[in-house]
Amino acid sequence: MAVLPRRRVLTAGAAGLAAAAVAGCTGRVGGAAGTSSPTAPPPPDPLLAELTDEARLLAAYDATTARHPGLGRRLAGPRADHAAHAAALAQVLDAAGSHSPTPSGSATPPAARVPGTPVAALAALRAAERAAARARSAAALVAPAERAGLLAGVAASEATHDLVLR
Repeated sequence: MAVLPRRRVLTAGAAGLAAAAVAGCTGRVGGAAGTSSPTAPPPPDPLLAELTDEARLLAAYDATTARHPGLGRRLAGPRADHAAHAAALAQVLDAAGSHSPTPSGSATPPAARVPGTPVAALAALRAAERAAARARSAAALVAPAERAGLLAGVAASEATHDLVLR
């Protein structure tokens, strides 16, 4: 085993530290200057899906009222609730810095999807309300505390719509 002189070891160590310091300051550690590893964009805010679903429900109520005008008064209350849900979700998304889509737009289902009779149209809305209540309840269970209350309240409201539409 060869013994290295103390001065040679200290000089080599100092040179290594200086090289590491220079590389750290310039961002060059074996790659080109300014090269950084690509980062994946953050996932979309989970509330965006809830807001989109509220927009679909609003569109379903609007399409049903357009096809069956006689149901307009009966559907006005639940539709107003969904507009309030969408506004509350959009407010939370905006406060979180997420870009919230407008409740109307590409999520609007065509009016042709509305059943031809008022009884069948109400049944379709009840089914949509039950599905929405389940989805919002599930979302509330995994949401942070500051969002869980909003989602649970929306789920409870949607559950009552099933009864109102009978």
